[in-house]
Parts: sequence; structure tokens; C-alpha cells
Amino acid sequence: MINTAQVKAIIFDIDGTLRDTDDEIIRSIELFLLRFEYFITSDKAKTMSRRFVMRMENPTQKALYYADKWGWDTFIHGFVLFVRKLFKPLKHNKNYLAIEGVQEMIPILARHYPLAVASAGDRDTVLAFLEHAGISQYFKVIATALTCPHTKPFADPLIWAANEMGVLPENCLMVGDTTVDILAGKNAGTQTLGVLCGFGEMPELEALHPDLIVETTAELLHVLGLSVYELNEM
Repeated sequence: MINTAQVKAIIFDIDGTLRDTDDEIIRSIELFLLRFEYFITSDKAKTMSRRFVMRMENPTQKALYYADKWGWDTFIHGFVLFVRKLFKPLKHNKNYLAIEGVQEMIPILARHYPLAVASAGDRDTVLAFLEHAGISQYFKVIATALTCPHTKPFADPLIWAANEMGVLPENCLMVGDTTVDILAGKNAGTQTLGVLCGFGEMPELEALHPDLIVETTAELLHVLGLSVYELNEM
């Protein structure tokens, strides 16, 4: 269980924790498959898309881990940014989706705790989502892929975020949806909360023994003894 008295600050992952990334990706793949609707039905496209995303999650996380470990992360993220800029004129406005309840939860948490982001994504994408969701003003500390020498599951971004918020790592709660997030929290000495609204699944999260696992991020209010009704007082 979470020792709530020890929590002085909260660090969030983005994808699958605050942002409904898997549904965005699944929908993109589904739309691509529907171009071949003569061979693939709508239901089949949806099922195939979800299975593909879930099976790719662990290999992708491992690839990013070794890229970071071997010092290739700067090159990889630079290449991704180059491709994005190259195709920016062809890109439509992004319809960022927030996990249900997150937009109501964050302002309440910010009344009680300093909040930070620790993401393996690039800064532009993280900021774009936070601004689109209307919650950017509540995060004073943002660690992304290139903020520290190493990203998650290394402890670097969490320790950096704790220092920036003026608290000790052991007084932070790391909230994330994957084993990478839980490992990062344990490596940094934070408490850890796993959420099942993203890419991670119960067996793999349980294997790492986080302090608590909940179905969705918005349950954090209940975990910390706070109420969504505080919104009416703001």
C-alpha cells in the first residue's frame, strides 16, 4: 500500500498514464487497415490493431532501454524529430486524448502536491499534450528523453525531478503504466503506483511489486484521500 503520509510530490509518466496513447495508436492502425476493407472487416481491423499494439509494447521498451544504455538515444530522438519536421506540412492537427478523469484530477492534486512529468518522449510532444489537455500550468517540472544522461528505467529523470521540486526521491510517488515506470521508481527509491489504463498488464506489473496497482490513473485521488468535489471549490 501507499504510505500517503510520506508522499510530498508526485511524478507522472505521460503515455498510457495521463495520455490515452494506446487508443490513439490503435485507432491510427485501424484506419490504415480499413483502407483494405475489401479483405478486412471493421471489427477485425480493431482487434488486429489492439493485439499489434499490446505485443509491440515490451520489445519497444527494451529497444529504447538499450539505445539509452549504449548512448544511441540522442541520435534516435534527433532522427525522430527530423522526420516529424520533414512531414509537418502534411500533418493534420493532433487529437490528443487524455485518460478519463485526468483533466479533473490534476488541478486537485496540484493544490496539495508539486507535480512533475518523467517521460521517455520528446519535449515538444509532451508539452503539446499537456497544453491540449489544459493541464500544462500544473506541472512545473518536466523531464523528457534528453533531460538527463539516461531516461527510464534508470533513476536519473526521477531524481532530477525530485531535486527540482525540492523534495527527496523517497518522498515522491511515481505513477506509471509500464514496468519501465515501476523500475524507474524503484531505482530512484520512490513509492510506485501502477495503473492498468495504458500498455502494462497486471501480471507483469505485479511481478515488480509496486506499492499499489489501480485500474486507472484517476483513482489516485481516492488513494490519497482527496475528492473530485474539490473542483467545485476552486
